[in-house]
Amino acid sequence: MSKTATELDNNGTGYSGPVMPQQRDLHFLPPADRICDWHQAGPNVTQFMNALSLFFPAGERMFIDAVRAYRDEIPDPDLRKAATAFIGQEAMHSREHTEYNQLMDAAGLPASELDAQVWAHTEYVKKHSSKVTPLLMTIALEHFTALMGDTLLRYPEQMGGSQEDYERMWRWHALEEVEHKAVAYDVFEKCVGRGPRAYAMRSAIMLTTTATFWPHVMMFYRRLAAADPGCRKAGWRGHLKLANFMLGRPGYLRKLLPEYLAYFKYSFHPWQQNNAELLAEIDELVGDAEAAYASHH
Repeated sequence: MSKTATELDNNGTGYSGPVMPQQRDLHFLPPADRICDWHQAGPNVTQFMNALSLFFPAGERMFIDAVRAYRDEIPDPDLRKAATAFIGQEAMHSREHTEYNQLMDAAGLPASELDAQVWAHTEYVKKHSSKVTPLLMTIALEHFTALMGDTLLRYPEQMGGSQEDYERMWRWHALEEVEHKAVAYDVFEKCVGRGPRAYAMRSAIMLTTTATFWPHVMMFYRRLAAADPGCRKAGWRGHLKLANFMLGRPGYLRKLLPEYLAYFKYSFHPWQQNNAELLAEIDELVGDAEAAYASHH
């Protein structure tokens, strides 16, 4: 068993996660004819989730490159092992979401155009910023994905009743985001450092990332919804339903706010929210995914 977050606070060394990430080569093949209505909450929530998917191929590639740039500098062998698993997991996420996003293109949604915008942005960042900037963006965005993964797993009704292949894919992604949520952060602390300067850098990048990422998610959602007959038919009521899903009574994004704000604590570490118990279902989900893939072949 790896060192816990408490042990990390005590000695400041080593990999902090309560579990070691593992690379899993899974395929999902969700049905193409359900790409616009796979979520049980309707087409608008479906397109919001589809919009999130558009950020993963380029985003995961940036995460991989950011961690790989520091891997040879990692002093702890357990953290190097975790970094290698992180890279492998993100490569699988990128591959599966690339295939997922191609289903949107086939359905007449502007997925390729929007995907190209994300690639252009991440390539610009990598080309025109310092080595540490992509890593800082990675730990900020990994905080988002870990929190979204947590709420998806903690509130199963968020996905319950959705088309099973899409639901399984999103749960797999959520589980692995929770599993590796501290890896890039630990790489930052071990290779870049702690202290006031490190805190100022990560806080500043989190603020700029928040201010750019979520507006782009909503812009992508609007583009997808405008191209989807189901969303057009739902009209403004569909947008209100999505707003309620995210911020209202279910409020799955609203529920993330306290843990999001925890990032700005000077002493923050991702495993201070120790939700490793959510990972208990991962072996069963892997078995279900492998069985479903085999049945398609």
